[in-house]
Amino acid sequence: MNWEAWLADEDYPGLIAQAETVLTTHPEDIPAWGYGGLAYLLQGDTEAAQGWWFQALTVLNSEQIQALGEWLGAQAEGYRDTQPQVGLELYRAAQELAPSPERLLSLIQLAASIGALTPEELESLVHILKPSNSLPIKPLYKTLLDVVSLVEFNPQIQQFILACRPHLPAHIYAKALSLSSINLQWQNALEVREKLLNIALDADPENLEILGSLASIYGETHQHERALQICDRQMAVAQTQSLSAQGYALTCRLRELLNAGGAAWQEALATVDSYRQVLTALAAGEIDQTPTIKKLGANLFHLPFFLPYFRDEPHQDRPLFNQITSQIGRALCKSPPQPFVWDNSLTGSRLRVGFLSLTLRRHSVGWLARTFFNHYDREQFEFFLYYIGNPPDTLGQSWFVEKCDHYFYHNYPEPLTAKIAADQIQILIDLDSLTLTGSCVVLAQKPAPIQVTWLGWDATGMDTIDYFIADPWVLPENAQDYYQETIWRLPETYIAVDGFEIGVPDVRREDLGIDPTAVIFYTAQSGYKRHPDVVDWQLQVLKQVPNSYLCVKYIYDGEGLYEQFRTQAQALGIDPQRLRFLPPVDSEYVHRANLQCLADVILDTYPYNGATTTLEALWLGIPLVTRVGQQFAARNSYAFLTQCGISEGIAHSAEEYVDWGVRLGTDSALRQDIRQRLLESRRTSPLWNGKQFAQQFGSVLQEMWRLYQESQG
Repeated sequence: MNWEAWLADEDYPGLIAQAETVLTTHPEDIPAWGYGGLAYLLQGDTEAAQGWWFQALTVLNSEQIQALGEWLGAQAEGYRDTQPQVGLELYRAAQELAPSPERLLSLIQLAASIGALTPEELESLVHILKPSNSLPIKPLYKTLLDVVSLVEFNPQIQQFILACRPHLPAHIYAKALSLSSINLQWQNALEVREKLLNIALDADPENLEILGSLASIYGETHQHERALQICDRQMAVAQTQSLSAQGYALTCRLRELLNAGGAAWQEALATVDSYRQVLTALAAGEIDQTPTIKKLGANLFHLPFFLPYFRDEPHQDRPLFNQITSQIGRALCKSPPQPFVWDNSLTGSRLRVGFLSLTLRRHSVGWLARTFFNHYDREQFEFFLYYIGNPPDTLGQSWFVEKCDHYFYHNYPEPLTAKIAADQIQILIDLDSLTLTGSCVVLAQKPAPIQVTWLGWDATGMDTIDYFIADPWVLPENAQDYYQETIWRLPETYIAVDGFEIGVPDVRREDLGIDPTAVIFYTAQSGYKRHPDVVDWQLQVLKQVPNSYLCVKYIYDGEGLYEQFRTQAQALGIDPQRLRFLPPVDSEYVHRANLQCLADVILDTYPYNGATTTLEALWLGIPLVTRVGQQFAARNSYAFLTQCGISEGIAHSAEEYVDWGVRLGTDSALRQDIRQRLLESRRTSPLWNGKQFAQQFGSVLQEMWRLYQESQG
């Protein structure tokens, strides 16, 4: 009987009628029982399918019922990816007829993935997770990962987690909990992550990755003393392991010191020399393949991450990035990148451009990239969006999805890599760089023939990246001497925006007790950028400008920031009452409105400038003081001011920074002149001409593909 032909024609009523005819004369026919119920399922009638299979129990013997269950289980495997709800009902029926621990694991994985897991099914799994029962490690690991990642945490989930412990090796168990904790979307996600990581740490107490993740959570929840205690424990463990393990632990400690702020910044500065020595030693040799790579994996991409926050020496530091990240990428690749084989059927079609990101949402990268997505030429380009993480949410991701032709999301790099290669992406654009280690794993596999870094942070240094997008100002003329990637400079600017929406302010001068005639200096950056030297410059400006205040907007914990500014102010003889601290706001629109309402002059950070914050200020017409450096992070504000035709406020030394701050603070006519020129630049500067930028960037992408084709002969 050719049952599959009926399925191919989607003639489900005909298939059911045929099954009934067969069963009239052959009531023991397993395929007839199976296909009849499947036809009901495919029609969307789950209740009829269940009734059909229940009827089989009245006819078949125990051996035949077992065979029907096995048949349904095999069918479930075929439908789980294409029609998951059908696959789930097949699993459920199969498990009812022929119970199997392995099949129950598959059922629960699928149910969790589509949000259909029932408490009864989870209870049945906990029931078979007795220490005396033996379950296959790999399917159980996958089930633990899926359930904890996708099902909102509750006491039953915790019971399931603990029941899994005797069945998995400690490091496998800990890895599942650690990975599943990363992408939680619940309201109490940090609380749940902490609980999961502590359970994992009990199982694997010397796991450096879990210690690092736990320290990060305590830092995010402002428990800085506890975070640093965890870092001390991590450092002690790392000392017994490899140099790269020690480097990773040191990187985690630096992160928490910068998060804590205040006196912790001084401790971080005292650590920089040893930090760079470790990086130099790692760059000089091969990153150890085992056991550190297996244990820490993509986390090692963060090893050199903090150098640009401490120093502005790219001619010395960029080679370290190049060597370290390229070595890690090669070590993580299970096999060499496969050569790109072009599908000739796609010749003549639009250029296939992929974007790899977590931050195309309500994030600095998202705010800056959206103008390009608004103006690109859809007749020339076919855009593919690859999100690392959960499905697009309400934080702006869906906006980008609508602007693209295709999108794909996954929590893990391997499926993303395979999908990018299968989609025949010609140019893959990475928007997150070393801020997102998962994207680095994808890029190390080289799934696209041309790979480009744009916008996020700085270049990775990986030898699988072909180009880094810049402009004539944001990198020095000799930057190619120390960049691994080929620097492709756009003619006028590496980013343009059409402007920024502004809301209603929620704080005004009078709310802060500031006289309307006073001058307000304003600085808004994360704790990572609050280098004590720059805080001193900003306070020296404040000291020399009568009737002035410094408003400090913090993004993370304010206590360390209070301590840092107040301590340094008192050391300079400045009354701390001239400082005002503004907490974060929920809306970027309100942030910009507050900025417009309060700020007379923006004081930028160094050696890591603002980028989005600078653009917001310039769009609003607010003068800005910045110190120009050599690295990408130290030249954004300089580039943006230059593109607006403004030279006032651009300093090349600490002394010039203070001088410009004092001059702008005391010369209201100069401030007004700059404000007027900035507002006029909205009509003239390439920085605010998104349509022109999209054309220029589009031409660059076309030229990249042309050069690639030439290189292939």
